[in-house]
Amino acid sequence: MTAARKASPHDIEESVQFAAAGIRLAGGTFTPADEAATRRVASGTTTPEKETAAFRRELGY
Repeated sequence: MTAARKASPHDIEESVQFAAAGIRLAGGTFTPADEAATRRVASGTTTPEKETAAFRRELGY
């Protein structure tokens, strides 16, 4: 396992662009909430699992 490193602003921006492209390629719309979640995960503030759980709660699951 490798040691975690702090993401640079450039790394975070690339992650946001990658996520936006994936959502759009799947026929979806990249919303401001999606962008905020991507930035939180990319910066290490939260995890993908926590963001997925929050999204499911928002949908009522």
